[in-house]
Amino acid sequence: MTSVLGPYGAPFRKISGPLYLISALLVLLPIIDFLTSIVPYFPGSTKWRFASSSLFAGFLLTPLLGVALAMLVAGIMQHRLVLRWLGFLSFAVALMLLAICALLALDVLELRATAEPDVKMAIVLSGSRAILKNMIMAASLVLIGLGCRGAGNSMEPPRSATPMAPIVGSPRR
Repeated sequence: MTSVLGPYGAPFRKISGPLYLISALLVLLPIIDFLTSIVPYFPGSTKWRFASSSLFAGFLLTPLLGVALAMLVAGIMQHRLVLRWLGFLSFAVALMLLAICALLALDVLELRATAEPDVKMAIVLSGSRAILKNMIMAASLVLIGLGCRGAGNSMEPPRSATPMAPIVGSPRR
């Protein structure tokens, strides 16, 4: 397998595994931090959903960096399967973020209707900021998904070290 690094690809191949691990940690640790910071779970409460959705928007940048690092390593090492999975997962998470934006907008409207007059603007601004962050992150993930798809499609399929002779016909018996 050739890489874009030419003769320097062999040493990089040795560190591509640890770089994948670092990218997985960049994605998973903030998600675990978020999930442990919103305990106890009250998904039926509008206030809890609003607070947790707004908090979630602040945790998104580090996982995006992890996905970008994995994409970079997969592109350099020409790991087509990893690029395809990253693209698929990026599109799926982007759709989930858009759904979170819609639900958060509904929660903002509900909270605003029942809030005291002096906090209504703070609720709207906080919700708008979280929706904007989620939409920017969704757009970034769509671009990453398109980039992974394009990079994976433009790579040559892996070839074996020894080329096989073509089979012309069936052997005679």
